[in-house]
Amino acid sequence: MNIIRKSILQNRQLLNIYTRAGESYRLSAGKMRSGNEDGPLHDLPDFHFADGREVPLTETQKKWMKTRENEKNILFKIVEEAKSERQTVIDKIETMQEHINKSISTRKEKKSKKDGLFNKKSETTKSE
Repeated sequence: MNIIRKSILQNRQLLNIYTRAGESYRLSAGKMRSGNEDGPLHDLPDFHFADGREVPLTETQKKWMKTRENEKNILFKIVEEAKSERQTVIDKIETMQEHINKSISTRKEKKSKKDGLFNKKSETTKSE
């Protein structure tokens, strides 16, 4: 590989690194990747009239508001599904626990009856 190609590739790699500066920090902080993808300029009007009237929303702002509303609805549905699934699992666990407790108590009863029979037989054989 010649020197010119090598230097061009290195410059592209450096450029890529510089353009993505802070991306990992923003992602770890729960923000958008590039810093300009989300925020008040997407949602709020850029100005207002002097007499206090609101500016009509642009199509982009309406789109962002609708997107956020859809995301909120989706998250709400996911939370509700998770709650209902959680309750279903809790009910199944309780049912299994009742079944286990019932089987343990029946085994204990059978064992106590069995032990009682053997004790009676041994007492009758000893007394004779």
